[in-house]
Amino acid sequence: MMGKYHHMQIIKSSGKRVEFDPEKVRTSVLRTGASSEVADSIVADLQKRLHNGMTTAQIYKIVFEDLKKQQKCLACRYDLRSALLRLGPAGYKFEKYVASILCAYGYDAHAPQEDYEGACVPHEIDVVAQKDRRMIFIEAKFRNNFYDVVNLKDVLATWARFLDLVDGSAVGKCPHFDEVWIVTNARFTDVALEYGVCKGIHMIGWNVPKERTFAQMVDHIGLYPVTVLDEIKQSELEQLSNHDLLLCRDVAKKEPDELAQKLDVSETRALEIIKMCSEVIEIEPGS
Repeated sequence: MMGKYHHMQIIKSSGKRVEFDPEKVRTSVLRTGASSEVADSIVADLQKRLHNGMTTAQIYKIVFEDLKKQQKCLACRYDLRSALLRLGPAGYKFEKYVASILCAYGYDAHAPQEDYEGACVPHEIDVVAQKDRRMIFIEAKFRNNFYDVVNLKDVLATWARFLDLVDGSAVGKCPHFDEVWIVTNARFTDVALEYGVCKGIHMIGWNVPKERTFAQMVDHIGLYPVTVLDEIKQSELEQLSNHDLLLCRDVAKKEPDELAQKLDVSETRALEIIKMCSEVIEIEPGS
């Protein structure tokens, strides 16, 4: 599939030049649920417009617009990484979103409001999850841009907090935690990942672990955030967050009158939101 594009150079967001690989574009399009025919068509259109020195942002925009023409819900899914950024600028919506994802995977998870007492000091905990009688302390590391990373200093701090909580539970100050996770919408630096894996921290990021990355967790059972919808207003997003309704699939199951009351909008607007969320996850409203 490389053909004459074998030596075409494109520029990543970091400024690094890499060889264009159409198979990576095809894979990202297939991730949205698009058919092989649609993926091939989009890659073919992109290759016609491709030129040496094109940025990945320009490529992203071309693919996004082509997907929008094919089917709007495909473009929404393709826009997942940008949608996650729209959960900011603070991290609390991301924390709630992570808890919602884990609940969908069978965990009892929530973003606690209170601090937990360690042996030395109290700690603010982003997410607490439980499954199979194992309690998990989770740090949700939200990043506001594509360039930021979770570095060694971040992981060291998480490990220190976990150890203080373990010591705190030993003297009855807080519940016992069996595991520590870090979940992020960003990437880990190599040394941060190496240290975390060495310590037994479960590291979930944009590109790790290979068996199921953060993006794959979302795609696998359609756990798309409501922020994949450009039409959602900030005031509506705030209300959705307040009511722990950050997954399109949860909003799609609501009745218009119930959602209208929660969001303080008309039933007509509530129905519009329900329909948009239903299109993203491809279910009929109310099913």
